[in-house]
Amino acid sequence: MDESTSALDGDEKRRSRKESPLPEEKFNIFLLCTAFVYRVMNGLGTLATIWATVVLLGGFSTLVKKQDFWYVTVIAFVQSIGILGGYEDPAHQIFLRAPEALIKNREAEAWERRKSWWRRRGTQQQQQQQPRGRPKRRKQEEEKARKWCDDIYGFQAFLGIAIYVAMWLGKVAAVATCIALSSKRLEKQDYLESGDDEKGDHQNIRWSLNIFYSLVLAQGIIFICMLLNPLTVYFVLKVRRKYKLFEPSGLKIIYRYKKYNYLGFIAGNVRATLNMHLVTFAKNLAVSNTIDDQLAGVRAMDRILMSVEFRSLALRRLRASMEPDDLGKLIDMLGFVSTMEEEQNIIRGHAARVVLKFSPDLMLQSYPQILYLISSSLLSTSNKRVCKCNMDSDLVWFGLHILDKLTDNPENCRKAKDDDSDLLLPTIIDLANLCGHGHGNSVRSNTTISDSWIEQEIIPLLQKEDDIPLPFINKIDQEIIVGMALNILSKLVAVPGEAGEKLRKETSKDLHFLTNTGMIMEHVEATRVISCLAVDKEARQDIGKLPEIIKKLKDCLLSKTPYVNMTKVAAKLLLMEYTSEELLNRVLLFIEENRTVEDQSFSLPISAFIEELYLDQLPQSVVQRLDLEDVLSSPRVNHSEAAAKALILLTTGCENNVEAFLKGINEKELNKIVNVLSSEDRDKEKRRALAQFEGRHHLDPETLRIVKKIILAEGEEQATSMHAKLLQNLRAYSGPKEFDEYMKLIDAALPKVLKAVVDAVATLEDPSSSENLNHVKDDLWIKQGKVLESFIGLAVQICRSPNATSDFSTALKDANLTVHTFIKKLKKILEVYRSPSTDFPCIRVSTLELITWMVEENSSYREILLKCGIYEELNEVARTARKLESFKLFHCGVGIPTDGPIECISSRATELQEKLQQSPNFEKRYICYGEHASSISVLIA
Repeated sequence: MDESTSALDGDEKRRSRKESPLPEEKFNIFLLCTAFVYRVMNGLGTLATIWATVVLLGGFSTLVKKQDFWYVTVIAFVQSIGILGGYEDPAHQIFLRAPEALIKNREAEAWERRKSWWRRRGTQQQQQQQPRGRPKRRKQEEEKARKWCDDIYGFQAFLGIAIYVAMWLGKVAAVATCIALSSKRLEKQDYLESGDDEKGDHQNIRWSLNIFYSLVLAQGIIFICMLLNPLTVYFVLKVRRKYKLFEPSGLKIIYRYKKYNYLGFIAGNVRATLNMHLVTFAKNLAVSNTIDDQLAGVRAMDRILMSVEFRSLALRRLRASMEPDDLGKLIDMLGFVSTMEEEQNIIRGHAARVVLKFSPDLMLQSYPQILYLISSSLLSTSNKRVCKCNMDSDLVWFGLHILDKLTDNPENCRKAKDDDSDLLLPTIIDLANLCGHGHGNSVRSNTTISDSWIEQEIIPLLQKEDDIPLPFINKIDQEIIVGMALNILSKLVAVPGEAGEKLRKETSKDLHFLTNTGMIMEHVEATRVISCLAVDKEARQDIGKLPEIIKKLKDCLLSKTPYVNMTKVAAKLLLMEYTSEELLNRVLLFIEENRTVEDQSFSLPISAFIEELYLDQLPQSVVQRLDLEDVLSSPRVNHSEAAAKALILLTTGCENNVEAFLKGINEKELNKIVNVLSSEDRDKEKRRALAQFEGRHHLDPETLRIVKKIILAEGEEQATSMHAKLLQNLRAYSGPKEFDEYMKLIDAALPKVLKAVVDAVATLEDPSSSENLNHVKDDLWIKQGKVLESFIGLAVQICRSPNATSDFSTALKDANLTVHTFIKKLKKILEVYRSPSTDFPCIRVSTLELITWMVEENSSYREILLKCGIYEELNEVARTARKLESFKLFHCGVGIPTDGPIECISSRATELQEKLQQSPNFEKRYICYGEHASSISVLIA
């Protein structure tokens, strides 16, 4: 199990089970049945009214007793005012709608307006009122529903309750009157005076009154059953509990939904009403024209889509009912303007949460206004206010999160260049400097998280079961905000084509935001931004003038924990308040053992340990409320590899940057980079580090497993090829002599380089992988292609450097290789990689350069090359030449050409053939070489 997604483990289990229907679906069935019963009851009442007015009062008004006359009149009056039915008439719906409008809990609603969309505790005072201690805090989350119910009903407005009770008692009194009068008369049935029974004009009075009182009695009984039916309350509470709509607005939206569907069923609109879900009803309110309905609707949508159990299904139902115009109105709410700032931010906040759920599928082409609305409304808050105000920080949070989802689509990134407001890039860059990020050591140490801050400030607070203070929470949030801003920027500047070129040019105008002392070290996204900007030659030179950048990239390259993602670490710090005591004890144990490591050079940062923690038993509602799901589920990234990529781009064709890097590195650090080339050296170093922790009796198995995962990080092949390519650029340096010792270190790695080339080809020749070698997209083909290109390029650079200190034949001998074996592997490379990709454009070029150097270095190699069939393979190289092979590397869809004049690979192949033709008796012996080469090819294959 991947611990990075541990907080979402419970959610994944729920998804694996059969998906439950939405809770209001059964409620709708119940309302339909209730509406059917109501139609029966209302039909009885209507018939009774008609019977009373037409038959009794119209035909027998002068013949019935005075008592029955008034009884019938009273009942007819009750029926006519609509208190027992008649809801088809809008005028009679006052009995349904009046209580909803009058009952208000203004104090609770005011509190909800202030905090309903916030992610965290609002103020320091409110935080102090929270239960102290981790168990109490966890219990508070679990019992939040019951607490809300108690609070809401404890603050009901007296007038609203009085009116509601009066209306309810009025209904009871009315129906009781009708039942009492009708049952009394049906029991006695003394409708006529004695002797009047035989009169002709009195014959049907008894039957008429019996029918009338029976209709009234049946209607009354049905009305009482409906009025006292407990299922109504049950379904309301069930929907409320399932969606966690515990706030006053939640109860109100459920009652509005109930009345809307009930009246819809009564009106006969069965199909559409039966398919009307609560989230769809809330959407209809949100896109209406009144501000109150907009607020009620968007707030209910937000709450429903936060439900851990039903959010996926509710979102699908919402997507199915969402018209393009409706989605456009929701997006427009991001820029909602009101004279009341509080109300303005409430609607913006809830709308941002809802739009976030739709953002993965949004296209800027369809909704071009969204970039302007986000940058001008949600992200327009000044840094000073974001640092101090939760509300402003959360607006920025959701704005960046929406942008993050939008920019996952490359087409949206291309459209970002058309932002007419010119606010997006400057705003994102400004947020990357949030609260001291980018202003030096003294400021940054007090405003951002670090290993020492976690160990000295956060862990003791958790150990004492104290709440993390609000300033600390803000600091952690700001670290995540910086990470999101940099991630968005990295995707924007990575766009290929004209759009990317424009975005990179705009970003390059403000490079100083990258010069801070920690941003590059803590956020791999900053390193990616540098890589993308370095594609442009002018920007490459400008970055080289800022030595802090190259120095920090070097530090990342040499990091002993390359997989630390400070954004994810910050997210887990926010959640540690709600985790178990066992997990905190594990962290404390690691800190203690880490301090007592004999060789402190092998100690591990606490941030690396926290990132790998498995946050078990974490309430999913907390993760959802804090909006940390995407951060926790983000994949692991190799920061060292990204730093190597950035340094490669910066040092490609830029002598000054190479010199700046060599000036900032010492011999020990360079030797560490060189040792990465050898898998044996890497494994040896890992075993030494692991030996510092293994065998300790105090370390429990889970803690030791996390330590092993940090030390024995997998997937370093790509980083190894990057290190080789960087060393290739460094070895190409031809400046001052003061770096000769460094060059000797690189030259001494030639045996490792040649051995790595042979091992990589051997992997390709393995029978288990040979079936997929012809498929361009095969993972092994691509991975080994990157390794071979970088190592062969490094070998070429070492061999042909004028001040090279390594002898090629000696290096082969040290690597336990023969010239024949090595040349066969080079031929295999030319055979396998006849169609290079942008991942390794120079693989054949570097191979030809190495073969050419070998021929020029030792003429005896010509015979071996001819025997191995290199000459014939050169014909295939010339035939399959591709334009991309004229470039040294590709990044962001942009090719960086090789130094000097561009030479086609077919020309290189022809030149090499001419050199091979200089072999004595070439023409006479060529046929023999060809036959021998064919047999060799069969053996190799």
